Order: sequence, then C-alpha cells, then structure tokens
Amino acid sequence: MSNICILFVDDEEDIRISFRDRFEDQFEVILACDGQDALEKLKQENKIDVVVTDIRMPNMDGLEMIRLAREVDPDMGFIVVSGHGDTDDVITALRLGARNFIRKPYSFAELEENISLEAGRYKIIREERTRREREQATEQFLVSVDSMEFRLPTRLEWITPVSFRLVQMLEAVGLCDEHNRFNIALALIEIITNAVEHGNMGLTSEEKRQLKSEGEQLYLDELTRRAEIDEIKEKTVSIKASVNRERAEITVSDQGLGFDYTDLPDPTDPENLFLPSGRGILLARTFLNDVIYSGRGNTVTLVKLQGEPAN
Repeated sequence: MSNICILFVDDEEDIRISFRDRFEDQFEVILACDGQDALEKLKQENKIDVVVTDIRMPNMDGLEMIRLAREVDPDMGFIVVSGHGDTDDVITALRLGARNFIRKPYSFAELEENISLEAGRYKIIREERTRREREQATEQFLVSVDSMEFRLPTRLEWITPVSFRLVQMLEAVGLCDEHNRFNIALALIEIITNAVEHGNMGLTSEEKRQLKSEGEQLYLDELTRRAEIDEIKEKTVSIKASVNRERAEITVSDQGLGFDYTDLPDPTDPENLFLPSGRGILLARTFLNDVIYSGRGNTVTLVKLQGEPAN
C-alpha cells in the first residue's frame, strides 16, 4: 500500500463500496456519503492527500464542499466526477480550486492515474509552501523585475520549479495570493509543458492521447526516449518575464516547428477539461488575463493584471 490517503465522496453506497474494494489495498481510503460528511472528515483527519468527489449530492453538494474545504486546507487536491450535464459546474469547480475532472462513466484505470497525478501535485505544493515560507520575508520588498529569462533544457523536471519561481514573483508584487497562486502555477506548468512536449519534442496531441490511453508509463517512457535524441537535446525553451505591481508578462518560446494556433479547439468549451491533453490553454485563460500566440505558433505570451482575470 502507498502512503496516499484518499477521501472518496459519493451519495450512492454501491459506488462507495466499489471504490473501497478496488483501491483499499493500494491507498488508504476514507469514504463520505455527501459534502457535509466529507467536510467533517477533512476536519478530523490531517492525512488526506486527495478528495475524489461527485458534484450532485444531497445535504451539501460537491461545489460547496470544495469551497469550504479550501478553508481547511488550501492545498488540497480535488478530482471532480462529473455527469454529462455538469459542464457549468465543472468551470465553477475549477475556479474554486479543483484541478482534475473525470467524466462518468469512468474506468478504475483512469481514476487511478488521476489520483496518482493529484497526489503528486499535492506533495509538490506542500514542499513548495515550506520553501516559500522561508523566503517570503525578503520577497515582500520586491517592486518590479524588468527582465528575467530562463532557458530550460528539453526535459520535464525543471518545469515545476521554474513555474513556482515565476508565481513567487507575482505573489511578491501582489498579482496573485494564497487562493489563486497554485492555479496560476498550474497554468504555467501546462503551457511550458506544451512547449517541451509538443514544441521541442514534436509529440502531437493525438500521440499523447494514444500513449496515455495505453498506460501512463508508456507515455513517460516515450518522453524519456525523445529527450535523449541529439537533435532534441540541443533545443531549449525560453521563458522571459517582466513583472511589476500592475502587470506581469511571461513569454514562452520553443524551438519546434510550430502549429496553426488559429485552429485550436475552443478553449472556452468545458468539454476540453475531460481530455487527457489540451487543458493548458483553458487553464491559462481561466486564471490569467490574456493568452497571445504569435510567430509560427511556438511563442505564447501570458498576461496577468492586478485584480481578477477578465474572463
């Protein structure tokens, strides 16, 4: 059994029992019958890493539970299980802090993959919070950074720390806060990951979907293989940032062939949240004020203004 603890919330007893029977040998499983029950268990247990919750439930629905649970633990990871008619609720859940969504009916394999992903994110957030608390004393005096540039190798391991470094600057000048800092970091992670995977590595969205459908490890193995190709190893991703108390502008450029960004799937369509890839633009446009593609499609500029996103 792993050290991951899951709170599974559903008002149907058969579904709760089915989840417990499938995962109790793999994770520590806690069950709740509705949002109110889940909230009470979150207050009682400080070991829960991920909450898997339905939206439509009696007494307290999943959306209200997420909102209140954020007050208990702002870093908590949520996987929202949605019916076909819940797309507006999914967007609401996203704004409340949910980061992962599964469409009914789902497979246990899909659920397992998303639990592992969300538990990993939760660990990163907790570690980053500890580090940030050590550095925050000096960051509060930051007024502006005229120009900062990172040149990342075509590998995945540097994406998360660089994204959080950028968010740290935004938080220092008041462009984000405790409630939205991780969502902005996640948007940056998705956009930079696109530059590495789809840009420099040349992995298409269809290839990514196919690999993930066959197993997460196959997808990771393919990324490792491509990262060792000499032509790809020579490529970098440039990240340029200009930040002050009114505006942040972050430009991400890769050295790939580019793509027709005028033919992107509609990023405002909540259905895109249920795809295994392609969520990055929707996340960025939800939590930032503007997302601007230029050149041959391998440069994107992200803008964050003082106050809430305009979306």
